[in-house]
Amino acid sequence: SPPGSSRIAAALLCPTLETQAAPTFLPGVSKVGAMVLSLLPFPQTVVALVQVGFPLNQLLQARSGRTLSNLDYAQWTMYWIICALWMLVETNYLWLLVDYLPLFLEMKMCFFLWLAHPDYKGAAYLWYGHIQKAHKVLDDNHYAKIIGAIEKAKMPDSVKAGGEAMKGSDKSEEIAKMLHEEASKAD
Repeated sequence: SPPGSSRIAAALLCPTLETQAAPTFLPGVSKVGAMVLSLLPFPQTVVALVQVGFPLNQLLQARSGRTLSNLDYAQWTMYWIICALWMLVETNYLWLLVDYLPLFLEMKMCFFLWLAHPDYKGAAYLWYGHIQKAHKVLDDNHYAKIIGAIEKAKMPDSVKAGGEAMKGSDKSEEIAKMLHEEASKAD
C-alpha cells in the first residue's frame, strides 16, 4: 500500500479525529503525525470561533444602542486579556497538550464559553472575585510612582499645547503668487 494510506483511511473512517504533523525536533516523537482526539468536527476551527467569534458577537450586542456598564468593561477587558495570555502560553508552552491530551480542545472551549457567556460572565467573576484584590494592592503601592515618573518625563516642545513649533504657516500668499506667475507665463 502507498505510504500514508493508513492515515487517509483512518481520516475517512473517523472524520472527527483531525490529524496534524507532529514536531520533528522532539526526540522519540513520531514524524508521521499526531492525532488530536476530539469529539468535535474540525476542532481547531470550532474552538477558534468559540474563543474569538462568539465573544466578539457578544461584545457587539452589548454595545448596540447603549453605553457599557462597569461590569461590561470589567467583563470584556478581562476576557481579552485572558484570551491574549492564553494564546501566548498555549503557543509557547502548551502546544504539546493539543496533540497528546485527549479532549483538550473541548476543555478549552468550555473554559472560554464560561468566560464569555452572558449567563456566567466568568471573566468578570475572576476580576471581581480574585484578581481585583491583588491588583488593588499593587495599584496602591505603585500607581503614584508611575504617574510621578510620567509627569517628570520631559515633553518635547512641539507637543506642548500652544508651542510655536505646532503652529503652521499660511501658504496662501505663496500659492497665489505661484498661480499668478503661471497665469502670466501662459499669456
